[in-house]
Amino acid sequence: MIKIHKFDTYTWVEAISPTEDELDSMTTKYRAPAKFKGYMLDRHEQPRATFDGLSGFSALVVRAIADPSQSRMLTSPIFLGFSDSLLITVCHASQQVELVQKRSNTESGSVAEHILAILFALISPYFDQLDRISHKAEKLEGMRNRAISNRSLDELGAMKTGLVYLRSATAGNLIALQELQGTMKGNLKMSPQLTTEVTAEIDDLFIEYKQCQTMFDVVGDVVGETESAFGNILNNKLNQTMQFLTIWSLILAIPPIVSGFYGMNVQLPFAGKGAAWLYTIAITVVMVLLMIVYIKRDRRFRK
Repeated sequence: MIKIHKFDTYTWVEAISPTEDELDSMTTKYRAPAKFKGYMLDRHEQPRATFDGLSGFSALVVRAIADPSQSRMLTSPIFLGFSDSLLITVCHASQQVELVQKRSNTESGSVAEHILAILFALISPYFDQLDRISHKAEKLEGMRNRAISNRSLDELGAMKTGLVYLRSATAGNLIALQELQGTMKGNLKMSPQLTTEVTAEIDDLFIEYKQCQTMFDVVGDVVGETESAFGNILNNKLNQTMQFLTIWSLILAIPPIVSGFYGMNVQLPFAGKGAAWLYTIAITVVMVLLMIVYIKRDRRFRK
């Protein structure tokens, strides 16, 4: 779907999950470089900022949270193509469309200001996800002294995987923002005052993304330490279980040995007496007690 918004100084073309035919028609109508169509269609495109010298058309691709309400922390690209009189946005996720439209309801004075307003809107879900992950990490960290369930291990694994996607997205966005600053200054006609304002806002935006990346690194370390602690606890419990089974296997191996000997058709002590089964029980109990004493004194079986 393609929507056209006309402002005083520029036109905003909003593309929402566009088809290839719609993009062909749009690029032809607004004389946008055809090579940027791949950036618009590819849902796996990585962050970048580039400029086409022939058409004077610039492109910015950033990764944004696809759906903040989902537990899976996936990101998808947003394409921002612009010149002095044209802004093209391409979104593939409904939540991203809402964020872009929310920051675009009020008319911006220039294309540069519109782009920065969108970029500031896209970083908010990153901090929301950061708060959510931090809360989950604190909750899981408090479970060390309690039973560790498969559900908590699954949550820990999902958090660790999600953090990889989020840290990768913020790192890529930082690189794209560094390139965007030079692209805007060199390719957009801006007054000295607007240039100063845009530069200051890009610096603020860069600081926000840098802070977000740093906080993701910190939370990632916390999740990694929690996972390591969980692994140590599970290994210790496994060792205790194996020790318990080893001790009881040694103790319970004695009765079959005694009964096996007396079940053989050979002459054995006390075998010819009427109360021979009592003697076998007594021998078994004595041997079991000796084994228990030996296990208690042996350091290898101590916790």
